[in-house]
Amino acid sequence: MKLKDIGEFGFIERIKGGCLIRDENVISGIGDDCCVFKTSAEVTSLLTTDMLVEQIHFLLEAIPPYQLGRKSLAVNMSDIAAMGGIPKEAVISVAIPDTVDLGFLDALYDGMKSMAKEFEVNLLGGDTTASPGPLIINITLVGEAREEEVLYRSGAKVGDVIFLTGPVGSAAAGLDIILKGRESAEWGELIEAHHNPYPQIKTGRTIATMKVANSLIDVSDGVAADLGHICTESKLGAIIEEKRIPTTEQLRAYCEKFQEDSRHLSLHVGEDYVLLGTVPLESAARLQEDLEANGCQFHSIGKTVAESDLRLEGRDGSVEVIGANGWDHFR
Repeated sequence: MKLKDIGEFGFIERIKGGCLIRDENVISGIGDDCCVFKTSAEVTSLLTTDMLVEQIHFLLEAIPPYQLGRKSLAVNMSDIAAMGGIPKEAVISVAIPDTVDLGFLDALYDGMKSMAKEFEVNLLGGDTTASPGPLIINITLVGEAREEEVLYRSGAKVGDVIFLTGPVGSAAAGLDIILKGRESAEWGELIEAHHNPYPQIKTGRTIATMKVANSLIDVSDGVAADLGHICTESKLGAIIEEKRIPTTEQLRAYCEKFQEDSRHLSLHVGEDYVLLGTVPLESAARLQEDLEANGCQFHSIGKTVAESDLRLEGRDGSVEVIGANGWDHFR
């Protein structure tokens, strides 16, 4: 059997048994955006790690090193945002091929420091080594939250409103533009969305402190895949409406001009790093009001249901079962 036969999340499920040797302080281990554990009676810590590998997560010839540095830290911060936490300390490990020069590395770390400064995150150290192949960047980030405010994928309830906190599909379109050699100032917003995501820490904290949402995740693998994670962990299904999926005017213009599939880009690719969550129907309006009052977005896109599949209501009113598929490292 090969990894591609079970996929990334099948592999995670396969290895997670037997990992907790001392579980008395662990609240949530493998299976969410962060692991959650107690370091004292007052503090709940969040721990996440993400690896970016050249030719898989980025193309050296396409992304400026400063933006790559910012993105490397931003994708980790997004996991903290998805749990309702505040990022605090990071360590960075880099495997460097001899084709990468010192100027590139200076700009890479300048980008990381820029993102860290915006969110008051300490860069505490890490490791460096030579790489015989691609450039590899791995960041481990620690955050904090009150235990009662931490949000999980597993808390959704039947009848919840499903919401997004920003438009989706732009980062996927940006990658599509790069891969197909269509770069121009006309599509700058889409390329920027792919190169320079911004972690929604403020949005995540607003949701967490209200204590009304039942579940939360960041959109890294695509709306369908990440909503699928919530459905799997919460043991339910969902129906979403295509007409309610928020997208930008530039994405719609790009898809119209080049006859690209906007539904695919919006639902099945990812790297938007907005938040996707569920909230009881009776609390949805209050959550929307509070988010918008804090300069954040709230877009209702559907509801959770008892049936275990994921369904999409098209613009014509037809309903179809769609796969919870998106980015998977091994497929």
